[in-house]
Amino acid sequence: MDLIKDIKRNRLKHRQKEPLKKDIFNQISSIVKRYELNKNFLKVLDGVEDYLSNVNLNANRVRVKASMESPLFSLVTKDEYMLTISIIKKIGNSYLKFAYSPEEILLCGPLFRLNPSLTPENLERYHFETLFLHERVKADNKEHDEISNRSIEDT
Repeated sequence: MDLIKDIKRNRLKHRQKEPLKKDIFNQISSIVKRYELNKNFLKVLDGVEDYLSNVNLNANRVRVKASMESPLFSLVTKDEYMLTISIIKKIGNSYLKFAYSPEEILLCGPLFRLNPSLTPENLERYHFETLFLHERVKADNKEHDEISNRSIEDT
């Protein structure tokens, strides 16, 4: 008798509708459309490392992420499609699906290289600039501590 109840319960469970989840293409194509990005954005994306090397790490501001509603299905032109696919291929990490602006797209790669294990909660809550600055300060402090420890051991 328990076997029959189990089978019925499992069938009922599989019949339930699951909500559609937003995918990375729709997220990025929404940003491309909203901010009217073009091919020049890919050039900016290539030069982001040079820009970030000059960023002031003493900035103590905390930026909370602005919300963005993206459609479940995105209708884009051929150029927008090609740009969206290029961005996804160029970035190629899991943080991209949490980006809500072109600025956050630019910071996806460097942030992922600093810390590839940030929680989804932090990625949804804080702007990538805030997370990037925090991770850079942590990395610099760790590097400074290692250098101090080596110089103490040498003496």
